[in-house]
Amino acid sequence: MEKVSRLELLSTKPDPTLKFLDLEQLITNRMLDATAFKPRKDQRRAVNRFNEYVMGQDYIGLAAGLCPRTREEKKRRRNKFETCEAIHEAEYKNIKRPVHPKTQRPIEPAHKFEITLEPDHFTKEKYALFANYQKHVHKEPPSKISPSGFKSFLCSGLGQMMYDRDGKERTIGSYHQCYRLDGELVAMGVLDLMPNCVSSVYHDSVENWEFGKLSALQEITLAVEGGYNYYYMGFYIHSCIKMRYKANFRPAYLLDPESYAWDPLDADYLARLSARKYVSLSRERRLGIPAPTVGPDVQDGSKGKSHSEQGRAQSATADDEDSPATSTPSSLFDRNMPGIIAPKQVTAEVPIADVHYRYGGSTISAGDVLGEWNLEKMKDPTSFHGFAAEFAACVGSALIKEIVIDL
Repeated sequence: MEKVSRLELLSTKPDPTLKFLDLEQLITNRMLDATAFKPRKDQRRAVNRFNEYVMGQDYIGLAAGLCPRTREEKKRRRNKFETCEAIHEAEYKNIKRPVHPKTQRPIEPAHKFEITLEPDHFTKEKYALFANYQKHVHKEPPSKISPSGFKSFLCSGLGQMMYDRDGKERTIGSYHQCYRLDGELVAMGVLDLMPNCVSSVYHDSVENWEFGKLSALQEITLAVEGGYNYYYMGFYIHSCIKMRYKANFRPAYLLDPESYAWDPLDADYLARLSARKYVSLSRERRLGIPAPTVGPDVQDGSKGKSHSEQGRAQSATADDEDSPATSTPSSLFDRNMPGIIAPKQVTAEVPIADVHYRYGGSTISAGDVLGEWNLEKMKDPTSFHGFAAEFAACVGSALIKEIVIDL
């Protein structure tokens, strides 16, 4: 038996044999092919507007005269938007600074924009940005925002290291991608860099300049230039309005909860997700179920708030879902969650002996501790019996044999 690690889950390329551990990922995992990504008009416009703001009209005019582009280059830029080129254009390290003939000094842009990829360490600067974002975007009270919470949430990821594959070294581990404008930290992306994937864990920023879109495009560019190829934007829950923006970054794929195959998130798939709470394309194709007809708003994804306004934290989705009225935890079996098998089905299909735990270096079967399944105890989420039953209901009989829960 093999323990499924976070690294293994996120480093795998789209593969029909890929298996995921928890139910939310099983239903809503989403991956974008960064090498084939084509930006939408609104995404291109966000990049161009920000680049013009950073450089300023005075600099743009002077640079055009002191270091003019060739006719071929002008034609190419008019006819084709190169994402990797455009997203780096306003970074200070890439700004051309020819000497002004009158002042004999290098010309400077209106603003100094810098991006750094840093280890996921705590700093007061990062915490101040995080606290401001939680307060103004997620409306959290000061009592719920703390340095310790920031550290445990966003500063305790994977260790940083170099990974050699096919003779090419890549940086892997957890990092903070920091965006500074005139020396001030204005945005930060929390990333897990995997052998085959850049995983976006969290994002916070100031509310100006659509930094949510800009940072997503920066991370897609990182996936391309770093050889990671795929960009993972976390969960995609179609019924959650705040996640609809993810459908605007394509080509993307969703994991089929039954066949474990990756299917393109296209207009057909979006129409099915809009019409039904639970969608398995493999099942619907097998049964000949057609996609319903929907309007263009559904096909195009969210037309609402920007990336940063909607948020990128996976934890934020909890605020948008139904929450219990009291502090007493409710059983997973009472929540009508799609894909969860019922308690009686668990007792019939999943032997309790197949649920295994690793504790203190030893692997223990739940059957040795609990004996047999008990329907009453299975619905108590605070008990060891209830936890084992909920876990079995999430992963099913086939996958549970391959997993050991590390306590």
